[in-house]
Amino acid sequence: MTGRLLFVCHLNMVRSPMAEGLARRKGFEAVSCGLEPGEPDDLMMAVMREVGIDMSGHDPKSLQSMADEPFDRIIAFTDETFAASKAVFGPDAPVELWSLPMPDSGSYDVRAVMDGYRAIRSVIANRLDRLT
Repeated sequence: MTGRLLFVCHLNMVRSPMAEGLARRKGFEAVSCGLEPGEPDDLMMAVMREVGIDMSGHDPKSLQSMADEPFDRIIAFTDETFAASKAVFGPDAPVELWSLPMPDSGSYDVRAVMDGYRAIRSVIANRLDRLT
């Protein structure tokens, strides 16, 4: 698979930057964005360091800032980001839904949260393997 990938989540803090980093390591040209940019997520950076990917330079971007750029595949992580991507890029845009929850949903236990981040990282890596 060649081409340019865009990953879209809500704040461009966790899922989409994870996907961007993993995709780049696999040789894809990839960028990520959110419906609105949030702040870089320390736990995301920690679990990416575990697999040798440095995301410390990640600068969250907005979906709107990507509107004029061409992409061969746009991957949204929620129904809302799927709909927003179609609205920005047009109804015929190559948008796919990889529905994934935020990894920290519902837990205050740091180990459980980190395991959630790792699980999301693994799911994304496995889905990227299917693109090659």
